[in-house]
Amino acid sequence: MNHKDEKLLREFVRRTIVNPAVQILEEEKRREDSVRLWVRSHIREFIEKDYNTIINEAKDMANPHPSTGINKLRDAIRKAKPSIKTKFQQLTTSPEQRESFTNHLLAAFVRLFDQLDALSAEGSVEDVAGDETLAVEPAETDTLQAPDDGDIDDIEKELDSLMEALTLTEEEEEELGDDNDVVSDELTAEKESAKNLSQVEKDVEKKKSQESEREQFGGGLEGDSTGRNQAYDTFNLVQSYFSDAYLDLNNADDKEMYKKWGLYNLKLLLDSYEEELSPNLETPDIQNPQ
Repeated sequence: MNHKDEKLLREFVRRTIVNPAVQILEEEKRREDSVRLWVRSHIREFIEKDYNTIINEAKDMANPHPSTGINKLRDAIRKAKPSIKTKFQQLTTSPEQRESFTNHLLAAFVRLFDQLDALSAEGSVEDVAGDETLAVEPAETDTLQAPDDGDIDDIEKELDSLMEALTLTEEEEEELGDDNDVVSDELTAEKESAKNLSQVEKDVEKKKSQESEREQFGGGLEGDSTGRNQAYDTFNLVQSYFSDAYLDLNNADDKEMYKKWGLYNLKLLLDSYEEELSPNLETPDIQNPQ
């Protein structure tokens, strides 16, 4: 094949094979870019919408949320965050401690909202019952009638017998006085014994009395007991922030938003604290300069 034939062949291949293939690839790339732009726009839209619902402390005051429930939740989380973070990041011995803390704390908040809803519903039932009691029709007559003379004599006799039954004899009074002395002596002995306990013994007794409460707090959940105990203490510190705000809400939608996003944001907070802690980072290999 001479040079002219080779040139013609190359031109033929370029026009019939290469150019159409390049056009197909360019068209596919344009379509792919168009799809990517569409996906990115929807992802951005979703993130912006979700971001406004996720608690963001920097934007809390500047941009109130359309839901009153979320605004109340923001305030509760802002108050609770320091205590939750400190207690969580004290657990550095093992990841199991922090996992137990997370599971027990979130479970406690689920129970809290259930209890608040149950108590609110129970209160509304009592209110209705109270209204029904007030609405009872009065008796047909409310005019008092004087009793007969014979009835008065019977009543006086019954009163006299009751007074005799209630009157104590001297022996009974002495026995009762002795019993009171025994009880007072026992109470005095208990007080004296409590005073003689050292501070260490008092602390041990206090922790023993808390153990049953902690086990009840665990609610049958498995997990490290140190993490459970830390979650118990944390929940007692921050519970009122959430319950007080939730009880201020009467709108069903606000309550639902408060509960749903409250649990979600608490989980996000704990995940972020775990990432900040990162106790298992590898130590860099730094050589001795000598």
